[in-house]
Amino acid sequence: MPLRACLAALAALLLVGPASAQGISAETPLRPVTSAVAITNARVVVSPGRVLDRATVVVRDGRIEAVGERVEVPFDAQRIDGDSLTVYAGFVDAYGTAGVPKPDDPESFEGDRGDPPRERAGITPDRDVRETYDPSDGRVAQLRSVGFTAAHVAPRDGLFAGQGAVVLLRELQRGERGTAVVLTEPLSLVAQIEPARGVYPATPMGVLAVMRQTVENARRRGAARQAFDDAAPGAARPRFDPALDAVARLVDGDRQLVFVAGSWLDGFRALRASQEMGLSPVLAGVPDAAPLLGRLRDSDVPVFAPLALPDTVKADSAALALPLPSTTPGEVSFVSDRRTVSYRDLDAETAALTGQKRAAVAGAEASPGRLAAAEVPFAFGTFDVKPGDVHANLRRMVAAGLAEDAALAALTTAPAELLGLGRELGTVEEGKLANLVVTDGPLFADSTAITRVFVEGIGYEVEDKTLAGADPDAVVQAVGTWDFEVTTPAGVQSGTFAIEGTPGNLTGSLTADGETEPLTSVTLAGNALTFAFTSSDVGAVTTTGIITGDEFSGTAEIAGLGSVVMTATRRPE
Repeated sequence: MPLRACLAALAALLLVGPASAQGISAETPLRPVTSAVAITNARVVVSPGRVLDRATVVVRDGRIEAVGERVEVPFDAQRIDGDSLTVYAGFVDAYGTAGVPKPDDPESFEGDRGDPPRERAGITPDRDVRETYDPSDGRVAQLRSVGFTAAHVAPRDGLFAGQGAVVLLRELQRGERGTAVVLTEPLSLVAQIEPARGVYPATPMGVLAVMRQTVENARRRGAARQAFDDAAPGAARPRFDPALDAVARLVDGDRQLVFVAGSWLDGFRALRASQEMGLSPVLAGVPDAAPLLGRLRDSDVPVFAPLALPDTVKADSAALALPLPSTTPGEVSFVSDRRTVSYRDLDAETAALTGQKRAAVAGAEASPGRLAAAEVPFAFGTFDVKPGDVHANLRRMVAAGLAEDAALAALTTAPAELLGLGRELGTVEEGKLANLVVTDGPLFADSTAITRVFVEGIGYEVEDKTLAGADPDAVVQAVGTWDFEVTTPAGVQSGTFAIEGTPGNLTGSLTADGETEPLTSVTLAGNALTFAFTSSDVGAVTTTGIITGDEFSGTAEIAGLGSVVMTATRRPE
């Protein structure tokens, strides 16, 4: 039986179960017995710094119905004993791309490279993320499992990438369309210093020139449209231009400019260009904002800070003995001479480079704490972080000086307010959306685990993903072509998956039944390999397992339904 048919048959078995004898089929919408849930006797963190030590939270029809120490549990509510549990507001991703497909690589362009079509040049401000967002993407479920319940998602690629909106990170229920999880109209327009490949603008200077020109043209278009509205009958009307009309919404204040920058230098360019264009941005993605703190504070620019951190650097005694380059806020350290004259300089050069790497890591870890100390408003965005690294990275930031309440605010109240959703998200209060995170201890403690996540009142139990045999210190290789077998109640099917790239930047594809699907979220942690793909029949499938030499053993989990055994053998090179 083909793999897709096996997965579809498994899904049908899991959905129907023993109830099929009563006439219920896989086509029958499944409805919960009750929409009410009560978490009783729990520690409730209403908002950063505001805690109820022993309270009850009642959820009904996607909203928080009641919160308090003397709340009565409704007779029809499903009870969850919250003794030893802590309830937090669901995390809000200030900026991410989970569920947003990657654009295809541009084809070679044979026309005028100095004047390409706007889409080829990366000018797509009219692109609406709601039209492409896929709630079944495997990364959505992974982010939900670490506490994220809503996200400001944005289109990928391009100097004017398009318009972002906020979505709820839950699965679609039976009978729902993809729009059911969209929470807002487009609220942002995303810009980034991303040169086009092979055509103009191919340099940062060219990108900024095109941005300025586009914004100025949008202003002129707005003035022309206003003149037309005020003119006598018979005046020439302005022609429809979707790109300039979209930018005009930004100029008029109907969209927030989110300027994504991958370095402090691009951040400086973004702030300067925004000022010249007469726009007030949110600066997003800068790993270490220390050199920009003064400008951010003086211009009242908020920040979407990335949750990704660089890997820690192993250093020998020589590197550890070197003083780190300056990390003083507002100062930038340059190393002007890295020449290696002879082999005698190699050890010193290696130590110097290692010292710079250590400084970069320390700067990224300390950046959120410095933003908080400078009173620059900021919220955390997932950007390209590995979901499994989120809580470890938060602990690293706290250890580097970020207060725990400030870290919690950057996950909850701050993104809700910066996105204009403070009335709906960010705190555990009556009337707000029932987006909750339930943990078995204090959020930033090493041993704490998330046990449940609620998104619009829909509960998801978070299983312990620690694999038997997992060794975070193991050194294995995932790259190669693997022949796999999947065992389901409907039969056994084989296929291949291929993985390429380098640790920390792995990609791949899975082939079965003559069809190939791209792999997403390919991660290797020690000897544990995880990847996801999307089946048109059952949605997101996440595979996790252990690599031992050239053997792989694990499971493939169908989102919200169940898992099947998967084994694989790597082909010889």
